[in-house]
Amino acid sequence: MPLPGLFFATAPPIVGGLSSRADVAVFVGFVGRRASPLPPALRAELERGGWAGSGAFARSPAAVEALLDVPTPIESWDAFDALFAWDARAVVASGLERVPCPLGAAVHAFFAEGGVRAYIIRCGDPLPVYSDEPPNALRARKRRLIAWTGSPPSDADARAPLIPGFDGSVPADPSDPGTWHGVAHIFGIDDAAMILLPDLPDLFAGAPDAIAEPPPPPLPPESFKPCAAPAPAAAEVRKQPPALAAPRLDRDGYRGWASALATLLELMRAPRASVHRRDVMAIATLPLPALAGSAADASSSSPLAVLAELDQPASHQRLLDQAQLGSAALQLAWPWIETPVARAMPEGLSGGDGALAGILARNALARGAFRSAAGLELATVARTWPMLARGDIERSLPDSDADWLGNRLCLIGQRPGAFTLLSDATMAADRALRAGGVARLTGVVIRAARSLGHDLAFEPSGPPLWTRLRRELDDFLARLWRLGALNGALPAEAFTVRCDTTTMSQADLDAGRLIATIEFAPAQPVDRITVTLALTEGGGLQEQEAA
Repeated sequence: MPLPGLFFATAPPIVGGLSSRADVAVFVGFVGRRASPLPPALRAELERGGWAGSGAFARSPAAVEALLDVPTPIESWDAFDALFAWDARAVVASGLERVPCPLGAAVHAFFAEGGVRAYIIRCGDPLPVYSDEPPNALRARKRRLIAWTGSPPSDADARAPLIPGFDGSVPADPSDPGTWHGVAHIFGIDDAAMILLPDLPDLFAGAPDAIAEPPPPPLPPESFKPCAAPAPAAAEVRKQPPALAAPRLDRDGYRGWASALATLLELMRAPRASVHRRDVMAIATLPLPALAGSAADASSSSPLAVLAELDQPASHQRLLDQAQLGSAALQLAWPWIETPVARAMPEGLSGGDGALAGILARNALARGAFRSAAGLELATVARTWPMLARGDIERSLPDSDADWLGNRLCLIGQRPGAFTLLSDATMAADRALRAGGVARLTGVVIRAARSLGHDLAFEPSGPPLWTRLRRELDDFLARLWRLGALNGALPAEAFTVRCDTTTMSQADLDAGRLIATIEFAPAQPVDRITVTLALTEGGGLQEQEAA
């Protein structure tokens, strides 16, 4: 007879994933590895993926055990905590004090805000928070971790480059998994919808500034009273963050940070390559500015003004241009936030990229990726820095760069009772592409089409295959239309799919190429409604006009 009671068992990890899901995030960066052995189930999954064992592009046994440059699937924060020493970043190289690393804070916020699946690509241990080496030497050492231009780092055996191709380094080949390092693993993670690099602001910042400790509060007046009973043992004191500032960037730091993100976006776009990841959104944190002598120096609540005034010296491209940060595949979180993990980090702050990815994942699972996530509450945020006043949020930029701060940034702000995502926008230079839901909807369609293409790759091209492809895509888009993702009273008004001799030339037919054209009308979210009210003689309000 079985023992009565209620028992809980850990379910095995989910293998693979839905090709059209929009909630899976990939985190690339620096985090320590715990001494615990690799779980057999995880090792088996890495072997099935070709990254361990006898695969053609498998890593060495030591690298697999260290989870170095290996896409590691994670289903929960507890699973991440068991594998990675996210809380063991040294404050100084020779000291004993340890704090959480940026990647750990981002992953914690992702799962706490509603994410359910992520991949971790560990590129080595994080650098200490503070170093007293000369500023130029420190910046060069940090930059070398992003891409191994020239000589590799001194501990190259324990590291992998973060962004191949940055600073003129050797780029990754999208069709050759043996060349994939760091962010290039995105080509092999079919169900990925977002990619994050939480360490990026720190890699372009110098040594953090010291923060003066606040003066102690005045002591109460001295008085004598009868002795009381001994007090119980003192409660555990919450660990204080190190007296160091969060990373801040000067002009050159912003230029390097923008160039790194532009390299990532170009890698995923993969021009002139048959393999690409144009369906993946890059989620990043807009770094805090530290620009002496700039107009933005007086208030860090105007970050778009910082980007608008800078360009790349070599190409003269503005940082807000499409070739740099002005992409519909990029979403930037602002401002910086305090979370339960970030409280122990410098200045008690971390970037908002992990929280943004988590709330976008929650939105995709609960309501649909095509819907705007603006208005959803964030459970982990305790404060923001800087605190955004209404005037800061409404500040615009000239030349239609932005009507207000949330026109291009994903803002985290406080509303009565909770911190909320105030806007869900991309950094697109084209105003029509700035709605985050529209960009994610496009990614969903591309992933579904790619999945269908994999299924039909070895079928002979001809009218029967063209008809089957049209039917499959029609059914998928019709489901999106019924969910409200597409605009139109009828499916024919919402989308069209063509795959016939009008989409393929004779040269395409002779080469066996199959080309389909999809056109769809996304349901655009309403950005703002303006209603003008007039006070009537009876004391009521009467609507005058609405726009």
